[in-house]
Amino acid sequence: MDRRRFIKISTATALAAHSRSTSLFADTKPKPMRILILGGTGFTGPYQVRYALSRGHKVTTFNRGKTHPGELPNQVEQLIGDRNGKLDALKNRQWDVVIDNPTTLPAWVRDAAQILKGNVDRYVFISTISVYGEVKTGPDENAPTEKYEGADPYKETLEAMKAGGYKTYGPLRRSRKRKPRNGFPVKR
Repeated sequence: MDRRRFIKISTATALAAHSRSTSLFADTKPKPMRILILGGTGFTGPYQVRYALSRGHKVTTFNRGKTHPGELPNQVEQLIGDRNGKLDALKNRQWDVVIDNPTTLPAWVRDAAQILKGNVDRYVFISTISVYGEVKTGPDENAPTEKYEGADPYKETLEAMKAGGYKTYGPLRRSRKRKPRNGFPVKR
């Protein structure tokens, strides 16, 4: 078994055991953190929420309140808003880390980062295999990534992406990975 497969299996096991013991990773509990999860009700969000809570962290989610309402544990603070300009619930709040799951458009990252600048220590952007385009052999981190060919990725809209059959989805996600924005550190 290679390292990559081991990490994938270990991560999947940990996420599947979201409410069970976390002794696979550490014998002691870490210092509690304040975690903001953008989204939190779809994709990997529910697993991230439960895992963070099982480790003793304080979790806040930010979403529209439309996907799986009422399914998150009661101790989760839920902020209601929208990545399309309704970000006021994030203003003047502080977190140790932000996990950005549902981002589709570069403007969503830019706008959230502008509001959160100076109020978070780390911004974690969850990417997608779509940045590698149509690869038939299973991409890895060394595979070429898609390139955005449009005029300004920050002016793209969800409606335009849908109308184009989501062909810009991967290239737009890739365009957000390259440059540090708004003072947040970038890890590669």
